[in-house]
Amino acid sequence: MTRGLEFMSEQLGEKPFCMGTHFSLADIAVGTALGYLAFRFADINWQETHPNLARLYAKLMLRPSLADTAPHD
Repeated sequence: MTRGLEFMSEQLGEKPFCMGTHFSLADIAVGTALGYLAFRFADINWQETHPNLARLYAKLMLRPSLADTAPHD
């Protein structure tokens, strides 16, 4: 998981979305992976070590299509 997070973070860089300036399927895939980590592995503080992924995830969770599918405790 650590290497996967590092890779996603490196590839995202400072871009607003995974593929640049537009929302794409890549953002859905990354958002789903990050959501799973946040739900199942809350003790892994990926948001602190990868702030660019945290920003992307927060932005994606503003989209009803993603927020409505987020798991709840």
